[in-house]
Amino acid sequence: MLVVTGGSGRVAHAVGVALASAPGSKRLALLKPGTAAGLPAGFALQHASLGSPRERARLLDGAADLVLVPSFEQRVTEQQMGLAAMARDAGVRRVHLLSAAGADARSPVTLLRWLGLLEREVIASGLPHTILRCMPYMQSIPLFTRRDADGWKVVGPFRDSAFAWLDAHDAGSAVARRVAAAAADSVACDLSGPAEWGFAAVAEQLGAALGEPVRYVDVGRPEAAGMLEANGIAPGRIRAITEYWDYLASGVLRCGCCSGADALLARPRRTLAEYLREYAAELVQVA
Repeated sequence: MLVVTGGSGRVAHAVGVALASAPGSKRLALLKPGTAAGLPAGFALQHASLGSPRERARLLDGAADLVLVPSFEQRVTEQQMGLAAMARDAGVRRVHLLSAAGADARSPVTLLRWLGLLEREVIASGLPHTILRCMPYMQSIPLFTRRDADGWKVVGPFRDSAFAWLDAHDAGSAVARRVAAAAADSVACDLSGPAEWGFAAVAEQLGAALGEPVRYVDVGRPEAAGMLEANGIAPGRIRAITEYWDYLASGVLRCGCCSGADALLARPRRTLAEYLREYAAELVQVA
């Protein structure tokens, strides 16, 4: 039994599709309100609040592997910490966490501190574990894509910063290989895409895939907060996310490329151009 916990967005979906290749039965717990529409097949769905040890034990019943996919929300992080803390007593054999580059329990950045505390709980479980500190996901690019009377835009508060964009499917595939191998060792490493791209270059590549111009529009923190609010994100979470974005844009956190991904995946990592071609096809269909 493989138990996956997280949200229902693009990242969780891509990770779920990758994990569908892992052997055994699978259970998916949605830890916040959302729809299960479009989530990968093969998972028994369980909406879970996990507010009590009894609910957590029920979710983990029969599980050999526990996969934690954070959704950058304090309540969800605390629930996942509770799962990690009781994993050994519940009979779980391995814990896998998709963390973020720069995660540290002592970080001044709220999101990175939450994930650092979650990492600490996973390690404290004493179980073999996989901690992948992931660079920004390609699946987050749709959050910044807009279309109006002036055409397509990529809008964000990132100035000229560049990221080694990672396909969330690759992160899920790395975990799936660890699950399939019943890995008895522990791994903690950064996981990145194969090359760094700034937002202006992302817009250019998206334009090439769409066959029409796309430009990057840099905005400040208030406008970025408005984008998140328009997507229904709560104020507290908006503050945490925009703080993290400021940290990325400042260059304090260097999201460079990591060659270790190839060894974990045993195949080349997906490129940004490959992802954007698929995303462009989706945009054309919706338009």
